[in-house]
Amino acid sequence: MKKISMQDIATELGISKMTVSKCFKNSQDISEETKRIILKKAEEMGYEYKRRLKYSIAVLFSEVYFEPNEKFYSGLYKHLQELGWANSMKFSLFYVSREDEKANILNPGVDSHDGIMFLGQFSKKYVMYVQSLGIPILCLDFSYRGVEADSVVSDNFRASYNLTSHLIDMGHKKIAFVGNLNYTNSVNDRYLGYYKAMLEGELPLRADYRLDDRGDKGMLQQIPLPTDMPTAFVCNNDHTAFLLIKQLKRIGYKVPEEVSVVGFDDVIYSEISDPPITSAHVQREFMAEQAIQLMKRRILHPEANVRTVTIDCSIIYRESVATCPEI
Repeated sequence: MKKISMQDIATELGISKMTVSKCFKNSQDISEETKRIILKKAEEMGYEYKRRLKYSIAVLFSEVYFEPNEKFYSGLYKHLQELGWANSMKFSLFYVSREDEKANILNPGVDSHDGIMFLGQFSKKYVMYVQSLGIPILCLDFSYRGVEADSVVSDNFRASYNLTSHLIDMGHKKIAFVGNLNYTNSVNDRYLGYYKAMLEGELPLRADYRLDDRGDKGMLQQIPLPTDMPTAFVCNNDHTAFLLIKQLKRIGYKVPEEVSVVGFDDVIYSEISDPPITSAHVQREFMAEQAIQLMKRRILHPEANVRTVTIDCSIIYRESVATCPEI
């Protein structure tokens, strides 16, 4: 089998070999977007390049979020890996069990890395324990008041407010929120965005319209639907919205003709659903890019001020929402 060369990559992309060479030297003469395209093509073609990666980063991922069909965090980690090469970073994934998190136990080898990223929310106690080891840390997709750690988060509150406001603009008044508020700070922020939109719309915040999508162990469950059926649902993620639509259709409801549903994250479930789901698009690649830059900054400048980067979400309008039917 022929060994792939820089010239092969250059020919495939229609660029010069010099540009490819500059990419692998992480030259500032070419843009980050060009580097990303070259690195992606190099990976696709199986190009082997020996380079010294300056920074080794341990990425901690909680057992709580590990599901066979989980798409959000797996996609976020993929972006970290893709962008890491151009930024001289190598990422290693470590799964943390519930028991180890509760007992403040660190996976073997984690403390030998240059930095540690928490992928998804961990307990405040565990984050502070890891921070006490003196290794630079970063929280990805969550933050804690009182913890001096860099973080990258999405503007969950604003996006959920906009989604709920969209449903209100479509004439819906009986709107339920689907999400377990004990799960993550992100879910809480999404609920608060829903809450604000409902208050501004002078609509009732009914206890029976706050529905859990997860059981005690954090696993997705069938949604316990209220007797007085809402005309619209704000789901805290696309997977939940996808499963809810299937549940509604099984019991005879038409989506969106009779019931509207919105999701969050804009992952594959929003596209494969029937109908496709209106969702908040979370910029996972940009989140990964910002996380890498913050981590590099923290490694090089340990005394730098703590930063939280909040990234806007946009609403992707699809066919899961319709004007509220006359009741």
